[in-house]
Amino acid sequence: MSEYVLEMKDIVKRFPGVVAVKNGQLNLRPGEVHCLVGENGAGKSTLMKILSGAQPADSGEILLSGESISIHNPHHAQQLGISMIYQEFNLSPFLSVAENIFLGREPRLGKTPFINWSKMYQDAREILGRIRVNLDVRKPVNECSVAQQQMIEIGKALSFNSKIIVMDEPSATLTDHELDALFALIRELKEQGIGMIYISHRLEEIFTIGDRVTVMRDGEYIATKPVAEVTREDIIKMMVGRELTHEFPKELFERGEERLRVEGLTRTGAFQDVSFSLHRGEIVGLTGLVGAGRTEVARAIFGADRIDGGQIVLDGKNICVRSPQDAIHHGIGLLTEDRKNQGLILGMTVRENTTLANLASLVRGLFVNRKRERLVTISYVRDLQIKTPSIEQTAQNLSGGNQQKVVLAKWLFTESKVLIFDEPTRGIDVGAKVEIYRLMNDLVRKGVCILMISSELPEVLGMCDRILVMHEGHLGGELSRDEATQERIMQLATGETLAAMA
Repeated sequence: MSEYVLEMKDIVKRFPGVVAVKNGQLNLRPGEVHCLVGENGAGKSTLMKILSGAQPADSGEILLSGESISIHNPHHAQQLGISMIYQEFNLSPFLSVAENIFLGREPRLGKTPFINWSKMYQDAREILGRIRVNLDVRKPVNECSVAQQQMIEIGKALSFNSKIIVMDEPSATLTDHELDALFALIRELKEQGIGMIYISHRLEEIFTIGDRVTVMRDGEYIATKPVAEVTREDIIKMMVGRELTHEFPKELFERGEERLRVEGLTRTGAFQDVSFSLHRGEIVGLTGLVGAGRTEVARAIFGADRIDGGQIVLDGKNICVRSPQDAIHHGIGLLTEDRKNQGLILGMTVRENTTLANLASLVRGLFVNRKRERLVTISYVRDLQIKTPSIEQTAQNLSGGNQQKVVLAKWLFTESKVLIFDEPTRGIDVGAKVEIYRLMNDLVRKGVCILMISSELPEVLGMCDRILVMHEGHLGGELSRDEATQERIMQLATGETLAAMA
């Protein structure tokens, strides 16, 4: 009997023009959390899609409890006891919790086509009870929090009697409190003998819940190590193939004249009386707890949401921003938190996404100057080092870091004076993060001022010249780079005043 519930050996997967996985290796013990890490494009997702039956391998072998098997499709994988929980949940929002757990497998009243609702509700309660989740199983999923929806996905996996659960970036949208609940649930699943493959770009999580870690780079297996035997620096070096001497390569520039000022900005129910300024030569951080109003302020400055009071001043002149089109006209760009749904049109190409926000500048007569459009896109692909086989590649086929670079290229083409980065490195590996930080330095050097919204305090402390902290829709305080610490930021984020901290 094998000690492993899963073994993946010498997996190879090719796509036209690229080898996505060259020698994929992974094994998993019952009751183990095996972390899988690597930069975007390292082959992690492809390897897991092969395991979940979403894609076939070109060669290699998969063994379950020592027995060689072929996985034909996702339904077959579930029958074999393999479930995958994607970062974008696969739930029907208007169906109940119980209906989502048993969708397509609803218990019937005898041999009739009618659903046995009482049994389905009872079975759903029992499954959620296994993981100590107390949730109304009749409640529509769209009324559940993100954390609750994740629990429902895990409950659905357990309903298939899964022995292997793959979690892809499960913590990306969770608050610290919700993350603690997820980790408690993972420990509960470990005690039940369920093996878990945990994919995350947040390396600190590996040391909290991981037993072993496997590193991939450029589609190849690099190493598998017990978590207790490696450091964060060891993992980063294996991921990127070199040492990253500066995780936050912040450059300091002389502070110049004021570019943007908001005074008394108010949107009823979202934020009140928010005032701050941005100057040339600086990156200003905007942080706070989830729900504090950070993104709402950014959307208001960009004209995506109306404001009920206050004014926006750009280069000393009051401006009226009623729509994103107005913001673009004035030289304000927003890299949204949700790049896949709001920052890009995934079905369009790199070329089309790059020129979308300023397409009018390429129009000659009635037609777009395609030659110039291609030249513009090629220059941004080169300058931003966007990894794509062609400018005609669709955005959905790029890694997260390269998608973010395409969004940045789009705003650079508008010649924006002010750029708002909302969670710019969420879901991006450590190597790509450093590239984004260096691009931010380059922008500041060229006179662009940046407002960076981030929930990652090390990122805020590492890259910002000043830090604005929001609490429940109000600006709680401002800290200089020298004054700021994680403790002081959290004190302001939870409502303590600067005066009380002094």
